Amino acid sequence: MGPRSIGSRRAFLWKSLALTFLGFGRRASAQASRVLRYSPLARPTVIPLDDLATEWRARQFTAEGVSLPSAATPNQPVRVSGMVVRTGPDRFSAVCLRCPHELCDVDYVSEPSRIAQEIVDAVGHPITEPVYVCPCHNSTFTVEDGERMAGPAPRGLYRFRITNVSAGVVEIGEVEEDVLIFV
Repeated sequence: MGPRSIGSRRAFLWKSLALTFLGFGRRASAQASRVLRYSPLARPTVIPLDDLATEWRARQFTAEGVSLPSAATPNQPVRVSGMVVRTGPDRFSAVCLRCPHELCDVDYVSEPSRIAQEIVDAVGHPITEPVYVCPCHNSTFTVEDGERMAGPAPRGLYRFRITNVSAGVVEIGEVEEDVLIFV
């Protein structure tokens, strides 16, 4: 084995390591790009806390936003239907009720025992908590954060950000930016 073959092996090893780290960097960058960006609503939506008195209690609402400058019709009023759910003693979740697959309105299913067996089979495990189900193609989403569990939807439900919870109200003040482009 000559000095040239050792040098070329080392060069190969360094190039391989560089490509590996480059691949990890791209993967990390792609995951970082999934960070949700929120935009303020035109005015906060306020829900009385009494309407969400117990765990898994839900209330539908309509929020008003403004389409983004990059939308097909920029800076126009946008109405987004949503639902806020009490998911714990001091926890609330709010999502857009439009399925990101084909923009059908999803249903809030509070009783897991009422979920069709074909949906449970698609999820792959028993469903023990309320979920959102799209009646068009059975995409299923968690209530906790709107994440996709099963079905053809390419992503989870668009989210609202709860900006304040006081003694009397839950305030929803921001919405995921992408909803202001696509819905």
